[in-house]
Amino acid sequence: MKLNQVVRFAALVVAGMLLAGTPAIRSLCPPVCAAEQTPETLNNASIIEMQGLNLGDGVILDKIKSAKSDFDVTVAGLKQLKEAKVSDAVIQAMIAAKNPPAVAAPVNQIKLVPGGDQNDPAVQHDSGVWLYEATGGVNKMTALEGESYRIWSGMNGPWGAAERAVLTGIAAKVQATSRRPVFYMYFGEGSQYALGTLGSTTPAQLPLAILDLKPKTQERLLVIGSSAAYAGYNSGIRAKSLREFDAEKIAPGVYKVTPRTDLADGEYAFCYYASQVQAGVAGRMFCFGVHLK
Repeated sequence: MKLNQVVRFAALVVAGMLLAGTPAIRSLCPPVCAAEQTPETLNNASIIEMQGLNLGDGVILDKIKSAKSDFDVTVAGLKQLKEAKVSDAVIQAMIAAKNPPAVAAPVNQIKLVPGGDQNDPAVQHDSGVWLYEATGGVNKMTALEGESYRIWSGMNGPWGAAERAVLTGIAAKVQATSRRPVFYMYFGEGSQYALGTLGSTTPAQLPLAILDLKPKTQERLLVIGSSAAYAGYNSGIRAKSLREFDAEKIAPGVYKVTPRTDLADGEYAFCYYASQVQAGVAGRMFCFGVHLK
């Protein structure tokens, strides 16, 4: 048989096998092909198996973030995980994957409308700072209380003095449920917290700072001025207390504000501090807390 006849005969045989779906052709695709078509789903057994391989928490956590999962986080499931010596960090990640937090809907370039649902950032709000987050799967706007403070001056070590803003109470009424909470600042007309009367028109004039806590006296403190021998007086919040945030203007006089990094547990305030206070206008701090441990 000539070569070209052999080639044509082989082609006919292969075509016939394809049409018939013979095992010989099916075997050309190894079992790994089928595995690649089905995404891996992690479960408790998967985590326990990885724990038994002495993989570090970092590897297991990355796996949980990147793969689908169907974890059993009931009391019985948690007991099984602890018996297998799975770390608390991994278990917490499993619980979070099982119950992902609701995410507040983004709002961009809104046009404010009067009245309506006060949990909608696109509705006109009283002037002030509002926390916007999902609670039980429902988005909610909560106004931060504008707390007034007293000024206390005293020694700050043997060679210096400090001026502190003192707030009554160890914690703010509003407590965030996220380490990077979202806020909306309204600088327009409003009766609740008139930011305009404080002379503030942008978020840059309301720096975010972490407060020092004094459980014994049930107070929150913030250094707003300091002096040292031969150095003179320095007005303003110390750099180590400040927390950076991003501010997006979404409408005239309205800004969406988000911390640039996760906030550690503590008490915080957007500060209209002493050096900014105009004649006859009291200083205010718009306070909230983060306590998630």
